[in-house]
Formats: sequence, C-alpha cells, structure tokens
Amino acid sequence: MKLIPEHRQPTAWFLLAILLTIVAFIALSYTYKPNDRAFPLMVGYTAIPIILLDFLTLTKTKIGQKISVFFSAKTSEQIDQEADTTERGLGKELVVFLWMGLLVLGIYLFGFLPITPVFVFCWMKYRGAYSVRMSIYSAVSTLAFIYILFEVVLQYELYAGVLMEIFGT
Repeated sequence: MKLIPEHRQPTAWFLLAILLTIVAFIALSYTYKPNDRAFPLMVGYTAIPIILLDFLTLTKTKIGQKISVFFSAKTSEQIDQEADTTERGLGKELVVFLWMGLLVLGIYLFGFLPITPVFVFCWMKYRGAYSVRMSIYSAVSTLAFIYILFEVVLQYELYAGVLMEIFGT
C-alpha cells in the first residue's frame, strides 16, 4: 500500500515544490535588515505548517484522515469522489501563471495598494465571470482590508513600486 495514492501524487509533488520555495524564501529573508524581514518571515513560517497539514491530508494515514475531517468535515476519499474531474490542459494552467506573473509585475512597478484592486477586479470579472458591481465591491473591500491591516493596524509600509520611487510620491 502506498502512503500517498497515485492520483494525489502530483499534488504532493506540487506541495513539496512550494515547501522548498518557502524555505528558500525564509533563507533569503534573513539577508534583509531586521525590520524588513519581519513580514516575509511571518508569512514563511506561517506557510510551513499549512503546507505540511495539506500534505498530510493527501496521505492514507490516520492523522491525515483526522486533519481532513477536521478542516473539511469529509474524509479524503469523500473529497476525491466530489472532486472536479474536468481535464485542464497546459494552456489553461499557463494562463493562470500569466495572471500571477502580471500581478507580480504590477506590484513591482506600481506597488501593492494600486495594483491590488485592479487585479481583484480583473480576476473576478474576467476569470470568475462576476458582475462589474460585485467585482468593484470585492476590489474596494480587498483594498480597504489590506490598507487597514498593514498600514493602520500593523503600521507596516507596503512596497510602493519602482515607478513610485522614480517619480516620487
């Protein structure tokens, strides 16, 4: 008996790749100044247990089943039965990576606060097929949440983007 069923192995490999990326992300964060590394380390160290829990739910172990039931009220077999079996081609997967690449480029150029509502609106409108009204509400709500959480509550200055540094704010 395999620890991870064959149909879940691609997900397991993907999670391991993400885990390695997060570990590299954490290691890189230690090269930053103490003030600048706080947020990346918080994100990295929070991601590790989440990834490990997700990985355990893929296994046929008792602990994996208990974690699955705890978080979804379903066993992994029930989740497999209800899973979307639609085949997704490489092209559709690459389109999602393109969206994420554009998000990263937008953040790099313009910063978090201007790009976040634009990305949320476009994703919901064009990828999620939501109405313009719902997309706007979601974009504005996300912007407000991010601004209040990071800028006001945590007093953490979000990255403003290369163009803002060049042209001044």
